[in-house]
Amino acid sequence: MKKLIQISLMLWFVSSAVAQESPPQQPGKTLRVYDWKDLARQHELSVGEVISMDGISVLKIEKTNDSPQELTLLKISDPSVIEKANFLRCDVKCENVQVAAGSSGPSRLRLLSLFPPAAPGGDEGSAEQLGRRAVGATIYGTSNWRPCQIGVARNVMFVDFPVRLEVRLSLTGPGTIYLRPIKLLGVAGSWWWPNQIGLIGGIGGSLIGCLGGLIGLLISMGKARNFVLAAAKCFIALGILLTIAGLVAVVFKQPYAVWYALLLPGVVLILVFSLNLHSIQRRYDELEIRRMTSIDATGG
Repeated sequence: MKKLIQISLMLWFVSSAVAQESPPQQPGKTLRVYDWKDLARQHELSVGEVISMDGISVLKIEKTNDSPQELTLLKISDPSVIEKANFLRCDVKCENVQVAAGSSGPSRLRLLSLFPPAAPGGDEGSAEQLGRRAVGATIYGTSNWRPCQIGVARNVMFVDFPVRLEVRLSLTGPGTIYLRPIKLLGVAGSWWWPNQIGLIGGIGGSLIGCLGGLIGLLISMGKARNFVLAAAKCFIALGILLTIAGLVAVVFKQPYAVWYALLLPGVVLILVFSLNLHSIQRRYDELEIRRMTSIDATGG
């Protein structure tokens, strides 16, 4: 049944799309605030100058030459915080920040995620994501305060958490940059983390897509009637369960990455197999009638 095969492939693509979906607009609650004044008092800040602006401690970094420079502003190694972290957010203001001739690009705020070594004695791996904000990811020119949001990178396939996060500021030209206290954002009490959607959506979407394709092939061949009908009804039941779980997640105010990953495949499963169940049964009935007619015609 070509139509069902096509729908099954569509279902696989839709389910796999859940793996790529990320909710950058809903980072969640504030897990920790890193105040520059407190960091300086604890001797954990060795760069820039801490000043007060509008009653808030602000880190001021002034650069007067064209030589590239990378500064480590903050190191986070608390595993209980890192496991819950999804985003790092910081308000940035800049004055006459220039791009030096021959440099690799504008200045930027970066977050480095350091992973445990793959083998004993190996070096820590790292993955970084550039700051994401509404008007761009780089820091240059002159601007008023604007938010810079940076995603915490994780090893999605193995769901590994970083062992340390480092906030770095890469300076490629002269200028003055101001940074308000850094906030680490996450989702407390979430059923799973957004980065785990890649694993859930990839495996689940692949299995559903393969089974759907097999069902479509068996229908076109007129084989395994009982198996196909039972599988279709199981998919409908699975879709109902996923939809209910998604609605429960919404009621309990779970983040987007949780309820979306449940509702989307649940609704698609219900629609695809409910709408095709009658045609599947009719297809097998027609094949059975043809087989009986053929037997009668041949006198068998």
